[in-house]
Amino acid sequence: MKGVILAAGIGSRLRPLTLQKPKACVTVDGTPILARQLHAYADAGVTDVTVIAGYLADDVRALCEEMGEARPELDVTVRESEVFANTDNMYSLYLAREVVAGEPFVLSNGDVAFDRELLVDLLDAEADSAIATDVGTYSDEGMKVTVEEGDRVTHIDKGVPPEVARGVSTDVYRFSADFSSMLFEEMTETIEREGDYTDWTEAAIDRLVRNRDHDVEAVDVSGRDWVEIDNFADLRTADRRFSSLSTLDSKEAVFFDLDGTIYLDDELLDGAGELIRTLRERGVDVYFLTNNSSKWKDDYAERLTDLGVPTDPEDVLLSTDGVIQHLQRTASGGVDSGGADSGKADSDGVYVLGTEAMRDALSDGGIPVVEAVEGGDETGTPDAAVVGFDTELTYEKARQATLAIRDGATFLLAHPDAVCPTGEGFVPDCGSIGAMIERATDQSPARVFGKPNAEMLAPVLEREGYDPEEVAVVGDRLETDVQLAENVGCESVCVLSGDATRAEVEESAIDPTLVASDVSVLTEFVARPASESLDSVDAAEPDEAIVGERGGDE
Repeated sequence: MKGVILAAGIGSRLRPLTLQKPKACVTVDGTPILARQLHAYADAGVTDVTVIAGYLADDVRALCEEMGEARPELDVTVRESEVFANTDNMYSLYLAREVVAGEPFVLSNGDVAFDRELLVDLLDAEADSAIATDVGTYSDEGMKVTVEEGDRVTHIDKGVPPEVARGVSTDVYRFSADFSSMLFEEMTETIEREGDYTDWTEAAIDRLVRNRDHDVEAVDVSGRDWVEIDNFADLRTADRRFSSLSTLDSKEAVFFDLDGTIYLDDELLDGAGELIRTLRERGVDVYFLTNNSSKWKDDYAERLTDLGVPTDPEDVLLSTDGVIQHLQRTASGGVDSGGADSGKADSDGVYVLGTEAMRDALSDGGIPVVEAVEGGDETGTPDAAVVGFDTELTYEKARQATLAIRDGATFLLAHPDAVCPTGEGFVPDCGSIGAMIERATDQSPARVFGKPNAEMLAPVLEREGYDPEEVAVVGDRLETDVQLAENVGCESVCVLSGDATRAEVEESAIDPTLVASDVSVLTEFVARPASESLDSVDAAEPDEAIVGERGGDE
């Protein structure tokens, strides 16, 4: 049996993602939607596939070529619509008439992510022609299907009322040779004789099932996952539904970022307290890690406890930990960029461009901290100048750090975060302060600590005996939190409640295991498999989250 995938549309409701790529190439769980469909077609034995491209057709063609190399059994042909901006999916299917008119074929819109088993169910159905139907589902914007006795389709239209709808079409179809002939005759009449290029394929199907003798039945695929992705609400649902993340309560430990993930300023983010409490009840060890070096562990533990998340200081991991450990290791021979002996007989201490809490933490760790430096003075230069997230920053501190580094002190940066998320918006963080010192000294940091360095988790993994596959990292930054997980070799969740956006995830080479709007979504990945956890969706967007808005193959 042949297959046709309609992937010509612009996908305007997914901008800015679709400014640089067609919607069919947008990824779900790291795989483009079109690639997911082609894998499903190949797995189901439909290997002669025609893809109708339009918007950014070269990208669609390149993806199809890659799939042809990955799945040699696939024979994929790309046909291009030159008028995609002014037509809908009926015209796209019409362009495949020389290939499949009068022949049995499978049809899908190129913006639907679906289980391979959904296509298998459709192909295995006894009906000659069939609409893969999510029975029992209703959406105002979905194409609803009505049937008479025996599941014979009598109507397919958005306007079907709930009391008569059998379910919602998943936009995946199988047609017999007879119905294929009738369908292309109907479309040819609409396009060539009536001059209507803006109609939907479903409208032609509807006219046939209402007015002609036919063999189309509704096949129940309600047990299979699928999402038509028209907008960001749909994409969020698809990200969750098709994520390869295992259940969180099967982990030995979960490491949560703080700013932008668990809280913003003094407000706990929705669902954070419930999620952490549930994980702890299930025996999962919970840790908190932050690059924010402006406070010490006691401060963060107290803050979390005050917010309703009881926390011990030892459960908090800071970028400052790495700074202290490095300075302790190198103290006996002086501090340098690699921790080797600098040749100094005695340590002159370190200068800290940071908060009082950070200076106290280093002192408590046995690191001599100097209060001021005089560049080039005979009293000597500190071994290192540590730059942290200084919420008490003054020009004098910046001046002192600059003089020390210019006079030979090793430049150490507590962490690379350029901005810190707050309730009012992003504010300068350690990376921005470090950039100022870097510009003033004409030197890059010799060492950068904190996330994404795997050594931030290494002491806990070693102490507790956790294997990487037994832990997960949850955070709001790709370059630090998710990259940390990749460096450690564990699963990750990127939440969009802080720094990262879905567009940035799409363009990044860093690939989280799950993209979620916020940590409240993760309650679905506790206590039951992810594939069974999505019976409920965003309450505020029930229709969009199930099937999205209809827009042909846009």
